[in-house]
Amino acid sequence: MKKILEVYTQAYKSTLCCGWIILVLLSTVTSNLAVAQDTEERKKASFPESDIFLFELSMEGGKLTAKNGKNVTGKKGYENQPYFTPDSKSFLFSQADEYHTDVYEYFMGSGETKQITDSVGMEFSPQPSPDNKTISFVTDGEGANQSIWHITRDNKDPKWTLGHLGEREPVGYYSWNHKTGNILFWSRYGFCVKLAHQSDPKVNYISGDAVPTSPQMIPGTDHFSFLHRQGNGSVWIKELNSKNRAVRPLTTVVGNNTHYGWMPDRSIVMMEGAKLYRWSAESISESKDAEQSTGWTEVADLSEQGLGSATRVNVSPDGKWLAIVGVPAK
Repeated sequence: MKKILEVYTQAYKSTLCCGWIILVLLSTVTSNLAVAQDTEERKKASFPESDIFLFELSMEGGKLTAKNGKNVTGKKGYENQPYFTPDSKSFLFSQADEYHTDVYEYFMGSGETKQITDSVGMEFSPQPSPDNKTISFVTDGEGANQSIWHITRDNKDPKWTLGHLGEREPVGYYSWNHKTGNILFWSRYGFCVKLAHQSDPKVNYISGDAVPTSPQMIPGTDHFSFLHRQGNGSVWIKELNSKNRAVRPLTTVVGNNTHYGWMPDRSIVMMEGAKLYRWSAESISESKDAEQSTGWTEVADLSEQGLGSATRVNVSPDGKWLAIVGVPAK
């Protein structure tokens, strides 16, 4: 009997030992998985260096001037996609840390910068609604396909703007006409622009060979503009009548840049290097050689105000401010 007890006791101790080893192994594996998961979630992102420069705009003697340029972000890293609020007192923009981007707001009067979103995802291309109570953006967060989402300023719970479409087509850039509900977006992988509606599930294909840049609302109209690459390689800014979906060409871009901005008077500004250019239909008709005129005129060389090469531009609704994305002049 004593011998039998000894055998059972030894077996029990072996079982406990094996169980303890298994628990240790499981604990180690779980811990390693947690570390790996945490490492994966916090994997550093790679964003290009860019700052946002702010200039004062004015029309003097019938000519546009940009002066008092200032780097208003100046933080090492990525600050991009400025978009002015309807009252022209601030602009929204996307700013990155080592891991992701959030939406921020810069106030011209005080020079203060305020953080709007604080998520683990990515927020790009922020835009305010006409009443400035809603902020929309493209997000690529956890469990969220890259699409347009929006929040209200008093409720930071994001809503999927295009969730009713039943599509998971990634949105790269967009423009939202809150008056009509129409949304023109650039498809990230389709390289096309499509016209959607904030409540209608129908989506209309507008054009292929669309250049990856933000569609825009043309001031004073319900029309959109977008960039289209022709078969010969030339890039045109084109106008979309969202009512009948007719498209007409406006002008080719200046140089190799593909970002532009609308002025309140429906003229267009864009950068090439550090030089600011302006286009207007009137300048073509007033030209001595209208057939040869592109409508583009050089406004200023902004390298003299500290700006190096630049890309995006955005003009405030009152036409008094110009935000430019670029790098400081060396």
